[in-house]
Amino acid sequence: MATQNASAQFTITGVVKDKSDESPLPQVSIRLLSARDSTFVTGVSSKNDGAFSLNVTKAGNYIAAFSFLGYKTAYEPVRLAAGQARRNLGTVLLESNDILLQEAVVVGKAPEVVVKEDTVEFNADSYKTQPNSVVEDLLKKLPGVEVDSEGKITHAGKEITKILVDGKEFFSDDPKIATKNLPVDIIEKLQVVDRKSDLARLTGVDDGEEETVINLTIKEGMKHGWFGNVSGGYGLDGRYEAGAMVNRFFGDNQVTILAGSNNTNNMGFTDLGGSRFRRFGGMNGINTSHNVGVNFNVGKEEIFRVGGDVSYNNSNRNVLQRTERQNLFADSTSYYSGHNKMNDHGQNIRGNFRMRWNIDSLNTIEFRPKFAVALSRSDSYDSALTTAGDLARSKVNFSESDNFNKGTGYDLSGELIYNHKFLSRPGRSFSIQAEYKFSNTQEDGWTKALYKYYQLATDSTLDQIDDNHTWSNGYGARLTWTEPLGDVTKGRFLTFSYRFRANFNNADKYTYDVLTDPLTAMALDTVRNNDLSNSFRNDYYMHRAQVGFKQVKPTYTYDVGVAVEPSSSQSIDQINSSRNIPKRTVFNVAPYLRYRYKMGKQTSLRIDYRGSSSQPTMAQLQPVADVSDPLRVVIGNPLLKPSFKNTLRVRFNDYDQTSQRAIMAMLFGGFTTNSIISETTYDATTGGQTTTYRNVNGVWNASGMLMFTTPFRNKHWQLNSFSRLSYNNNVGYNNGMRNDAGSFNAAENLGIAFRSDYFDAELRGNYRYSLATNSMQNQRDQSTHNYGGTLNLSGYLPWSITLGTDLTYSGSAGYSAGYNTESWLWNAQASYQFLKGKNATIALKVYDILGQRNSIRRTVTGNYIQDVEYNTLNTYGLLTFTYRFNTFGDKRPDMGPGGPRGYGHPGPPPGGPGGRRPF
Repeated sequence: MATQNASAQFTITGVVKDKSDESPLPQVSIRLLSARDSTFVTGVSSKNDGAFSLNVTKAGNYIAAFSFLGYKTAYEPVRLAAGQARRNLGTVLLESNDILLQEAVVVGKAPEVVVKEDTVEFNADSYKTQPNSVVEDLLKKLPGVEVDSEGKITHAGKEITKILVDGKEFFSDDPKIATKNLPVDIIEKLQVVDRKSDLARLTGVDDGEEETVINLTIKEGMKHGWFGNVSGGYGLDGRYEAGAMVNRFFGDNQVTILAGSNNTNNMGFTDLGGSRFRRFGGMNGINTSHNVGVNFNVGKEEIFRVGGDVSYNNSNRNVLQRTERQNLFADSTSYYSGHNKMNDHGQNIRGNFRMRWNIDSLNTIEFRPKFAVALSRSDSYDSALTTAGDLARSKVNFSESDNFNKGTGYDLSGELIYNHKFLSRPGRSFSIQAEYKFSNTQEDGWTKALYKYYQLATDSTLDQIDDNHTWSNGYGARLTWTEPLGDVTKGRFLTFSYRFRANFNNADKYTYDVLTDPLTAMALDTVRNNDLSNSFRNDYYMHRAQVGFKQVKPTYTYDVGVAVEPSSSQSIDQINSSRNIPKRTVFNVAPYLRYRYKMGKQTSLRIDYRGSSSQPTMAQLQPVADVSDPLRVVIGNPLLKPSFKNTLRVRFNDYDQTSQRAIMAMLFGGFTTNSIISETTYDATTGGQTTTYRNVNGVWNASGMLMFTTPFRNKHWQLNSFSRLSYNNNVGYNNGMRNDAGSFNAAENLGIAFRSDYFDAELRGNYRYSLATNSMQNQRDQSTHNYGGTLNLSGYLPWSITLGTDLTYSGSAGYSAGYNTESWLWNAQASYQFLKGKNATIALKVYDILGQRNSIRRTVTGNYIQDVEYNTLNTYGLLTFTYRFNTFGDKRPDMGPGGPRGYGHPGPPPGGPGGRRPF
């Protein structure tokens, strides 16, 4: 019998004891699994007296699994019938596991990858890492997972938005804090999960909001006590790293404090100032950062639980940038070559909190407040040359400018959810959600520039001050209702929801011309330029009414429905009323479908279709020209309509438990109506460009992905393959002519690994082919090739010595002149563990031994093709010392002939926020 929806909340209780003397066992892991397919439903740990309590929201058949280090796992069948509020399992006795080898628990080899429905699960111990490794080092070894130079994580093309630790959020919306700081040694499994929003998980009503998260499960025996580390390192050219992390885990409760400082480009926390004021990513250039943060999750899951995090980040970066851009027009081409030098300093502090109160079995309240404050300051020098597309590459213009910007901003938001289940009608539920958001940003800038126009044989100067202030208020509410059709065990439900959202956006932009003495060039006064200034307000209202039908069966589930979404907006210019835009209304119909088909115990098919709208930003709406660069003027369009995106996703999973072979295939497709794109007008005489925005149709994309992994030769060898195909069609307008810019990409990543207790080796190869096409100029189509490979070697020697090296080759062809590169990136390290329990590690690490690291990116749009190169941190070495501590006792899991491989083997560095640089 499959698990079915029911309205009442069920409670499963009992006590876990040692079978030999019936003494209570604390911290036993209790996992509730679906009897149909053994998927994880929920879990807790037993208390000090051995007692436990599990809350379940659905009736059906389950299996309770009880596991504890040194004991055999016990299983108890659990049947929950509708109307049965409590189920007492009595006393569960665990039997000691006497199969020991060299004082270690003997376990079978766990599969490296398990694929099941919406989850891909990796066994952490199957992917050996160097001493002092953190989660990010593990992620870089996993098939289908990519970590870019800025620490952003994607799996199968989808960005990871959160990291959970045993199902609990760890520093909320900043995955980098976990991946760059948590030690690999404490991780048992790493699960990539597609999960619904808080409201959808609570009510069962799909609201279309889904995110991809990583859940890290902690090894048994490490969930009760203190653990942490302190480390420091120093090297050539003044490079340093320092950090500390302290964790207190007690059952389901977690507290973490971490801090760090480094000048090795390890941005342990996301820099909020970067998204608000800056033009460069966090890992470009040379970065110094200092961070501190605290994360906590405490309380009883079945009654009241509170969690949250507060973090502070201070960073400074120096960036050198070189840009080559080809601008595409119907009858011509121009070329832009630019150089930029920038220094950038930022600070931010933010907090995220979450509270859940289970008032009783029928009523639940959740509250999530957030805040963020950011400060930023930057100064830069820019120079650029524009040439014509003729054979002589005739000069059109040259510019150079000095710029200074400083800004402050803060955000405040909150979400409150109340859910009620009806005792009189199993399966019926009602919920209400209220939300509020407020943001305020103040940015001041100064620009002084010189412009040369070769065709006109004239020069011009610019000396201006900008005062920009944007702020917004938003609030909304959502009501949902679930109604069973007939007997709740039949699994048929009607769902209703209504959502209202209002946003009030304000933007004040005041531009002042600086008046100077023509003889001394001294500033005399400033005069406001009303033609370049405005005080703009945009009010946006959205309603969404949705009705759906949901069917739950043992082998399949589907949820189908339709939503109507009328929206309206009105824009007011408080300086120039002639630029006011009257109220406009847009009406969208958004059907949706979610289908799950379970073909077998480990084989499933999933189909999702959804439509969603997106409103234009204030910068896209403001009808005032930004002439901070007269050669690249940008002006908003207040007539823009919200865009509407249709998305289809198909996912197939298959896993063979005997051979441990895993296959995951995915297809994506989407098209957008009223897509907001750029429209550029080019002046051939001055070389200047004016860009605005407009709504168009014809923007679409399609992609496919195949992941395959299988062990062979007694499972010491592992073969991984990850293949991708994609096509994106973007639209741009140049001098009034439409250009459909196509971007085709084909990529393959193939790897083979050998893993043993004494030696690990992994060889990976990659190739990507890209083709950029343009409807206006077919002769301008361009293809590029990126190729490379990586060899990782690790040796676990006697006397607690570990050696490791990785060699990466990267090559490219088809890029702009000077951007086709070949490089070898070679890193190496040696480490030695000592002191009692090998809790101390000293390591020598050398990065980019050959000094060939580079950073080049290509961007293809409907208006241009662009290559950008940034300066990077090249060769340096560090001598580091790490000391680790824990109060877990003598039982250390996962021992091997090479020494302890669990907590007590080479340990993680503090990563502290800003701890070690990924090796």
